[in-house]
Amino acid sequence: MKTLYIIAGANGSGKTTFAINFSQFESLKFINADEIAKKYAPNDIQKYKVKAGKEFFKELQISLNMNDSFVIETTLSGKYLIKIIDEAQLKGFKISLVYLFLETKEENIFRVTNRVLNGGHDVPIEDIKRRYDRSRKLFQNIYRNLVDNWTLVFNGDDNFETVADENEIYDEILYEMFLGETK
Repeated sequence: MKTLYIIAGANGSGKTTFAINFSQFESLKFINADEIAKKYAPNDIQKYKVKAGKEFFKELQISLNMNDSFVIETTLSGKYLIKIIDEAQLKGFKISLVYLFLETKEENIFRVTNRVLNGGHDVPIEDIKRRYDRSRKLFQNIYRNLVDNWTLVFNGDDNFETVADENEIYDEILYEMFLGETK
């Protein structure tokens, strides 16, 4: 069955690494606004953020009209995906959401800072803080209820550890840690 895979989490959670590896392993198209912006200015993606965003939505619509599974990445800090999920489901897509998280927003900030030092793109600290809280709450309170299946993944030790999914909690301590941040 064709599937829309949504890889989500705050900036610095490891979304792009996970999504690239997953999409390559599964031979799926990967749509990411940051990757689109890098085509225009590899060292200054903020300069082409709006253009890349428009191209992301164009590519998303093209993919929704195809019969192939594909992967998108998002911070999940807004509600725009609600309409996309609805549209995808109407077009026969199964929706699979993978939410990546770290223990604290300071870890996310640290990872983004390291990424910049290694030539990657920057995200303002205030954006990271805001998205960290908002995306976790939106995952817990809205998005996980809209999709066919979801997986919560901890990436704090630089390895992807499945914490819970729609059927089971695999690590109670990490799950409670995540929930504590969403209340």
